Amino acid sequence: MNITNKRGLLDLAAAFFLIMFFATNALSLTSEISPARISITSLYHGGKLVVTGETVPDEEIIVKFSSPESKFDLRKKGKAGGLFWMNIGELEFNRVSDVYLLYATKEIGSILSDKQQDQYSLGYDAFRRLVEVSPVTSEPDKVKWIKEFIKFKEKNGIYGIFTSGIETEIKDNKKIYKLSIDWPYQAPPREYTVSVYSVKDNAVQDYNETPLLVEKVGALKFISNMAFNNASVYGIVSILIAIAAGFIVSVIFKGGGGGSH
Repeated sequence: MNITNKRGLLDLAAAFFLIMFFATNALSLTSEISPARISITSLYHGGKLVVTGETVPDEEIIVKFSSPESKFDLRKKGKAGGLFWMNIGELEFNRVSDVYLLYATKEIGSILSDKQQDQYSLGYDAFRRLVEVSPVTSEPDKVKWIKEFIKFKEKNGIYGIFTSGIETEIKDNKKIYKLSIDWPYQAPPREYTVSVYSVKDNAVQDYNETPLLVEKVGALKFISNMAFNNASVYGIVSILIAIAAGFIVSVIFKGGGGGSH
């Protein structure tokens, strides 16, 4: 066999291994969310979401529901004059999400390094390190108010970290996972991101991001758009609706009575 043929075989073998390598990595993590759109109607009270997919058998799974980072103002309560509890100012939280829900097959701190947690904003420890709070006078003060912020959001059902909920099974040398959740009705209408991470050796091996749209529809959307885009017309319509409702109620109650002769 001449040198040219040997080089051709080596190139072919290298190409084969490269194809196999990228194919394996491309298929290492999949994810799908259903439904990808939640409609808010007048009877809306949250929704059902299912996230499914597969990865390699020895990897852990983390699923995160979040929105783009923004600013949030929170009233600060304290004792005025050392006597009465009341609002004594506002705190500004930067780099926070409207919704921050994490589901994992194991505790975040046990499967990810601090650096990886911060890089992908995974877990409350990373949240505390990344969030900016003002005005605060010290690090302990910052930690205290972030803890209060998380408690406030958890009470409304839009923040939380859970190590239960993700169902897994090994089939055909793949780990198949499924997560079913009740989407919180307190989450405001907007576009969210569903991020799925596969984790091994204290590092994220792969991740997928899928948009989730939560939006008002029908009459609720029409009224909301009117209130935002044409406040004067919205005010007139609101008054007319109130008058009509009052008239209907009065007719109903009067219809139940009888006149005397």
